[in-house]
Amino acid sequence: MPQAGVIILCHGSRGERGAVEVPETLGRITEGVKPLLPTGVEVTGAALQFNRPTLEEAVVALMARGVPRIVIMPYFLLPGRHITEDIPQLVEKLKDAYRGIKFTMAKPLGSQEYFIGQVARCIEEAAPELWLNTHPSPTPPEDIEQRSMAIVESLLATTPGIGEKERLVVRRVVHASGDPQVASLLKFGPSAISNGLNALARGSSIFTDVRMVATGINSRLVAACGCSLTCAMAEMEEQEPSKENNTTRAAAAMYQLGERLNGAIVAIGNAPTALLALLDLIDHAQVKPALVVGMPVGFVQARESKVELMKRDVPHITVAGTRGGSTIAVATINALLKVAAERKGITSHKQ
Repeated sequence: MPQAGVIILCHGSRGERGAVEVPETLGRITEGVKPLLPTGVEVTGAALQFNRPTLEEAVVALMARGVPRIVIMPYFLLPGRHITEDIPQLVEKLKDAYRGIKFTMAKPLGSQEYFIGQVARCIEEAAPELWLNTHPSPTPPEDIEQRSMAIVESLLATTPGIGEKERLVVRRVVHASGDPQVASLLKFGPSAISNGLNALARGSSIFTDVRMVATGINSRLVAACGCSLTCAMAEMEEQEPSKENNTTRAAAAMYQLGERLNGAIVAIGNAPTALLALLDLIDHAQVKPALVVGMPVGFVQARESKVELMKRDVPHITVAGTRGGSTIAVATINALLKVAAERKGITSHKQ
């Protein structure tokens, strides 16, 4: 039995063209959304007016599939009258009519960072010559990072709720990834920044899941902070994964570290199974890292492993959803190393 249903609710459009394009668009959206949601969530589309299925028709269809809960996702940009009055009133009527179903109304799309970037892409598509006629002037090397960071700061102005300490990491991650959308996805556990900086000040060990993360971390700053840097997978290169336990090499490498993880900073930028293994060690082996930078990427177990990380009472920095990867993990560690080194009077110029 499905655990829930989701209705992507659009406005709808009059005329013959709307009768064709609205269902086609809703079909593309629902098919694109479904793989990003947990197993057992049914997704369908509906129109507020002019087209079918209507909201109630979509509700009835989902009820026929046995869903106990329905989330209504308004595919609207701004919180106008439909969002503040019409749809909430319809939801209340549905609650009265179908008392056995739990209804939830999600927020509209709003001014998300994605749409800000999409506005620029639409302008570029409409007038590509604006970009073709732009000839970048030579930029002194020392000015490149400064100008980049100024651009990042302007982009972060639309992302609320970033603390002063967390901003040090967010700036570097956006700069390294070239993706301002990731700013709103970064999640910081309590005392994550201070725990990480204190660990670096003590010269704690830094462990990574894969070589790409270890290679990207600034080795000069690692040495300046008196820390060591170890790639768990590199230590497992000569060993075969445990086939009888169906354990991946990344997970086995993490298990092998065991008590060495106590008080360490652990950066996972690739393998969800490595993060799940680390969480198992935290739960059952009383391993206590100083900080977990959990950034596995992908569509299988990446999101789920990071959700589990955020449930734990362990200092962590992660990026919600399927995004992640070595670049983001490396940028996070390097941002902390830069601050830790500067506190010791060591500059990070010419990294």
